[in-house]
Amino acid sequence: MRRGLATKCALPLAGSLLAVGLGSPAWAQKTLDFYVQPTLKDVTASASVVSKNDRELAKIGKGFVEAYKLTSQVVSCKEPNRVRFQGKQGLFTIRYITNGTRKLTEVPTLRIRKVDDISKEPAKGDTIADMGIVTASWADRVESRWLRTEKQEGKTLQVFEFWYKEDPRYRHTLTLDPATRLIVDHVAHHRNTNKPGFKKRFVYAEPKQYNGVWVPTKVSIYNPENKLAATMAYEGIKVNTGLQDSLFNF
Repeated sequence: MRRGLATKCALPLAGSLLAVGLGSPAWAQKTLDFYVQPTLKDVTASASVVSKNDRELAKIGKGFVEAYKLTSQVVSCKEPNRVRFQGKQGLFTIRYITNGTRKLTEVPTLRIRKVDDISKEPAKGDTIADMGIVTASWADRVESRWLRTEKQEGKTLQVFEFWYKEDPRYRHTLTLDPATRLIVDHVAHHRNTNKPGFKKRFVYAEPKQYNGVWVPTKVSIYNPENKLAATMAYEGIKVNTGLQDSLFNF
């Protein structure tokens, strides 16, 4: 079933079904559509490494140690399904742009320019969900089902499983906060379902509102041993500034 197991009801439910904090029916929180932020058109942020452990990062996979060495990092997202990431490694500028089903990897100084078709493995691209945010265009790309309700630090959270339609073997678990409608925990499992544990885990924290939209300002990544590998902070966040399409064209 696409995006959740909740049944649409024609009549209002009793007051006992009202969700805590938002006054929304409890069943509404059990479909991914509830967490979409419809007013979000674009977002830009600078990203800086707060802490990192190269040994723990290396356990996640090839390239993670190098990725967290980048400085002057800027991430920009624009609906629908466009993400631009740019950072520096010494004198070199490294750029990744995901636009729909294509992804560009570029290092202009070294004349490196590679375009990949990610239509069959969408998870290889960058998405706005990587920032802890759910939008309609992203939700439309995935299948999901509600798993359970959890209590964490006094908050009532909802847990979902999701997968891309084109790559159903690669499963993810999301924990979302109905109060902010943000992702607070994202676990990416192994594509091989017989392999125990998970591939990597992201934890989003310290949400703030910008132009009426909630955005996490800190994200931590954990390795398959569930050990903290690195923490990033988002700063200079700007929402709905009207980013030009040309930033994402290639």
